[in-house]
Amino acid sequence: MPGVNDLSDIPLTTAVVDKDQLQQAAHLQEPLPSFHHGVIIVDFDPNMRLQDVLLAAVIARVYGNPDPFSEAKLETPAGGFDWDPAEADPIDHGGYTSSWHHKLHSRDEASHSGLTFHPEGAPGNFRCHYPQLDPDIWESCNRANSRTCWLRMKRPDSEGRIYGYDIHTNCYTIDVATGVIYPDGFPKQALLFNGTYPGPRLEACWGDELVITVKNSLPNMGTQIHWHGIRQLFTNDMDGVAVTQCPIARGHTFQYKFRVLQYGSTWYHSHYSLQYSDGLCGPLVIHGPASANYDVEAEQTLMVSDWVRDSAFSEFHQEKTNEIAKANVKMDTFLLNGKAGMNAVGGPGNSPRDVEAYSVTRFTPGEKHRLRLINSGSGATFVVSIDDHEFTVIANDLVPIRPYTTDRLVIAVGQRFDVIVDGQRDRTGNYWLRAQPADGCNAFKKGVFNSTAGANTTYPLDTRVGIISYPSLRSLALPTSLSTTTDFSCLDAQSSMVPVVPWTIAREPLNPLSLSTFYNARQTVPDQTLGQSGNYSHWLLRLDPNIEHQIGKSMHSPFWLDFSNPTLLNLTGAAANPSYNIVYYPYRREGFIYMIIDSSLLPGTHPSQLGSQIVPNRGAHPMHWHGTDVVILGQSNERFDPVTSPGTWNYENPPRRDTVVVPGGGGYVAVAFRPDNPGVWLVHCHISWHASSGLALQMVIQ
Repeated sequence: MPGVNDLSDIPLTTAVVDKDQLQQAAHLQEPLPSFHHGVIIVDFDPNMRLQDVLLAAVIARVYGNPDPFSEAKLETPAGGFDWDPAEADPIDHGGYTSSWHHKLHSRDEASHSGLTFHPEGAPGNFRCHYPQLDPDIWESCNRANSRTCWLRMKRPDSEGRIYGYDIHTNCYTIDVATGVIYPDGFPKQALLFNGTYPGPRLEACWGDELVITVKNSLPNMGTQIHWHGIRQLFTNDMDGVAVTQCPIARGHTFQYKFRVLQYGSTWYHSHYSLQYSDGLCGPLVIHGPASANYDVEAEQTLMVSDWVRDSAFSEFHQEKTNEIAKANVKMDTFLLNGKAGMNAVGGPGNSPRDVEAYSVTRFTPGEKHRLRLINSGSGATFVVSIDDHEFTVIANDLVPIRPYTTDRLVIAVGQRFDVIVDGQRDRTGNYWLRAQPADGCNAFKKGVFNSTAGANTTYPLDTRVGIISYPSLRSLALPTSLSTTTDFSCLDAQSSMVPVVPWTIAREPLNPLSLSTFYNARQTVPDQTLGQSGNYSHWLLRLDPNIEHQIGKSMHSPFWLDFSNPTLLNLTGAAANPSYNIVYYPYRREGFIYMIIDSSLLPGTHPSQLGSQIVPNRGAHPMHWHGTDVVILGQSNERFDPVTSPGTWNYENPPRRDTVVVPGGGGYVAVAFRPDNPGVWLVHCHISWHASSGLALQMVIQ
């Protein structure tokens, strides 16, 4: 530090911290960034706990050359604010996105009010504010031609001052209540956030702390809200699911508080039974860098979904109690941002009213537009396309990827994509945005309604869900464009989704004889099966052949939990209910857990497992991991073979996301994840009635 000649000059409120102490402290909190020197010096408040001092040192930086203590300098972690895609992962290495309960003090308190800027695509009054960053030193650098950059230094601090990063908090209040809406012209008593469907768009900047107060105004149900894809590092109790939180009782409020260490497009939704299928969902945008340049961001997030006019709870009851011919869930409409854009015709007692116009996204010729696409539905996997346009894909599920171009996107329930669409200079008029059900992914029946003739009539589900509009004299007219998409297959585009920040997965041998197998997650995986011989778990999905009326259902029993005995309070498993679908993994900072999810015992491929009745393929399963991303080693419609299948897997920077499609009726997916986020985490099918039927397990990382 400038002005420090020997240790006697260091004030009492300064800690000298060595690398080993930092490493030990990092095990208690967030991952330790890479640095090259053994000692750093950091100012701190004497009222701080020692571990806070150590952790604060991780994000501290001494600018300039603090001669004679040159080895006291802590270099900027790779993947800091100025993110270079060729460098380390900004999520893993944290940059300056962490914050602490105590503010670090420099010798001379900063007189500035902090760096404030408006991120592209946010509402007009929304600002990113970093109060401890001097605007004379730091600046926003996220421009049309530099989207990989978030913040950068204008110049070094010549005084060598140390700053804390007390990143600001965004506060929201959302009210959960009932209300009648008409998304496709037919009335439905829906469940709504702040009276709207979808709910209000929540905004944050990379590294922000979010505080969301949820009030439950429902007349007869509890609720809980999940922040989809948010890792919740060391905030497991804020995940908003039944294994970590009791429902918010009617008339009560609950405050969620967590930090967003990722950036991109995601959503929030109720995680209480089937509530989100009746309307409780909304977009969540975390502003940050991007892996490709664009000019403008679309005014709205694009949430595509399926819709049932009856209560989702009523549909679920029919699925679980009716004979197999009627067991399919009924889908009446496809929506974009809560609008169907159709003028349905009804009969006496069931007359729809005219619906709102299609959801419209406006393009400017010659500009590149960023779109945020989310499948917030309950059951349908969509192939999304824009007539006569292509997507440049830059992110999936909060993971930045190397840009690639395609004319179609397969988006399963819960998945998200960030894309750039070129507004071509010679374009005028309007074009259809389409959402076509993917072949082989879906298992639902078309809706019925009373026509003017009074008969029950099926009708084709309209896949034209939205409009891309260029300014012209015909801007109010419906598009006449035609679809050029011909491929509606179900599986992810594995070879194209290459993460910007690479992960290399160890090729651990799979010993078929010691492969730990659990059916419907009804038994635990003992720690000894996860030793040096192989860290593989095998989740074999199956039905119960002894329960005849359940043939063809997603699972054989609902996923019950006793809220008076949550898993979070039984991390050792000593008192855990064996029916809770729990698997245990030891916590560790390095290495991976490997999991194969296998549908070979589901109907359609091995009917002998179900007695004499042959049941058709019930569709694929979009599996969602809480608390972690997973890498997709392999995904196939073929039956899993423990001897030959691993030879086809990709271990070199495979696709990484939090929601992965498991092919139904015979296929499998193989994934790997780091067991470095201790807590209780769900893994479940995101088809809402499948999860409620028991297609879920709990991972306890301890």
